[in-house]
Amino acid sequence: MSVWKPALLLICLIGFLSSCSNHSDQSGKTVMNRGYSMGFTPFPWDFSVTAIITTNRQITRYGDIVSHHIEQGVPWTEALQEKPFHPKMMGDWEGRKNMAAGKKLFLSLTPLNEARNGMDLYRGESDDMPLPREFEQKAFNDPIVKQAYLNYCLRAVEHFQPDYLAIGIEINELFHNAPDKWPAFLELYKETYASLKKRYPNLPVFATFSLHNLTNPGWKDREQQEKEIRELLPYVDIAGISYYPFMAGQSERPLETFDWLRQFTDKPIAITETGFPAEDIQLDTYNLTLSGNPQMQKTYIETLLQRANQDDYLFVIAFLFRDYDALWDKIKDSSPEAFKVWKDCGMLDENGQSRPAFDVWKQYLNAAKTEQDR
Repeated sequence: MSVWKPALLLICLIGFLSSCSNHSDQSGKTVMNRGYSMGFTPFPWDFSVTAIITTNRQITRYGDIVSHHIEQGVPWTEALQEKPFHPKMMGDWEGRKNMAAGKKLFLSLTPLNEARNGMDLYRGESDDMPLPREFEQKAFNDPIVKQAYLNYCLRAVEHFQPDYLAIGIEINELFHNAPDKWPAFLELYKETYASLKKRYPNLPVFATFSLHNLTNPGWKDREQQEKEIRELLPYVDIAGISYYPFMAGQSERPLETFDWLRQFTDKPIAITETGFPAEDIQLDTYNLTLSGNPQMQKTYIETLLQRANQDDYLFVIAFLFRDYDALWDKIKDSSPEAFKVWKDCGMLDENGQSRPAFDVWKQYLNAAKTEQDR
């Protein structure tokens, strides 16, 4: 998820216990152990130094993995020419690396734009700048695009030294939004994957898929999406899952979807981003209300963490630590209403008050960790 996704995604909205580990059930039984890492992205709740600092401090306190989800554009020209990236970008990278020190690190990169319908924009002095002229109208499998993207990924790995690396984010949405671009993207992805594995054979490299869209009855190309992703599975080391069940009208206890996922692939599973709203979300533009409350959110987090134990997931990333009402208030007059969809998915509300889901999260986090070196 990027909070800056376009309204396009909103259109598609309409439409037990593990045998080898002890954990909490819905009666509140004490969690004894877990076999996976837990963490957040450092997405802040406001445009302020205070919001950034407190978010960084809290996510490193309440997680043992940090997710750096980088979608601000690709430094296409500098990567192609093997020149230094812009100092502002490197300052961001250095800050991200330093704040994650001592934790496992999951790095997500992508050549896709946030609309998931074409090439990512350019990152230079600013984020999301227009594409340089030499990259305009280029296909994903153009030689200069492939070389630039590989160089970008290699330099990111060298800098961050991640424990897990995604090189495509929610890629099934490209197939849905721009199927004509899918074959060229596959060529780019597969070649990048092969080159990275040759250089870093022990680094898990993969793409992420949006589970809510793979299982959304409102998406008429669902079966074809499944076919394409199945064919791509030999080129992923992990099934990276982005999952916002409310985006597909699914309940806070989506057991059937988790069952479907485990049957869909025998690859190791990681939840690369997720969330559930703790408040109703009213979208006047679409005459749509997405239901949520603190108990529903708690049930979802509890169900997810139970299933992560049962099905031996590698890690679980909750995208938001705290609701971003303050940020939304500053951008709402110039932003599509769709940007507030994830606003109330935080473990803390807009005032920094803990929600019941956070109690469940901490209960699992404080459980004895097993198989830490997987």
